[in-house]
Amino acid sequence: MNIPFSKYLTSTSWWISAIFYGAVALLTAIIFWQAVFSFKTYVYQKKIAQVTEKIAAYTTPEQIAQEREVFAHKKKIDDFATIIANHKISSNIFTFIESVTLPSVWFSSLNMSEASNEIRLVGETESMETLSKQFNVFEGNKEHVKNITVLNSQVSSSGRINFILNISLEPNIFKYSQNQDGIQ
Repeated sequence: MNIPFSKYLTSTSWWISAIFYGAVALLTAIIFWQAVFSFKTYVYQKKIAQVTEKIAAYTTPEQIAQEREVFAHKKKIDDFATIIANHKISSNIFTFIESVTLPSVWFSSLNMSEASNEIRLVGETESMETLSKQFNVFEGNKEHVKNITVLNSQVSSSGRINFILNISLEPNIFKYSQNQDGIQ
């Protein structure tokens, strides 16, 4: 039976044959590369086993136990260092306030929010002039103070000025430092 080539190209069996042989070729390539990679993996695993044996020949079980112990201590030290690095020291605020408070200003209350780095000071002073000076002292300390606002100020029945200050602090005030004054 002699089929013309042009008719053979248009028949469905030719396309099916091409797809079949293409799939067989692809499957053969996949199997070949799988075998190549499996062989390489086997060779590398043997090399790793040989190196491990050489290492084991030079170490004793006591050394291996000591190494494990050292690595366990190293992990504990690293964990502790992370905790210390992230720890906030709130007591620096007291040292800071003590160092910048004018003699004629008295604070009766301190509310602190470490999350927002803010403190609210309730206090009393002799005059509005002294309150203004205290405000300027806080405002002038840019190293530790971001922002300061007077929430309230009133003259009391005794003639003194009662006030409430809200101070936004820089986060560096909460960090540990070894300075004598306790703040950075």
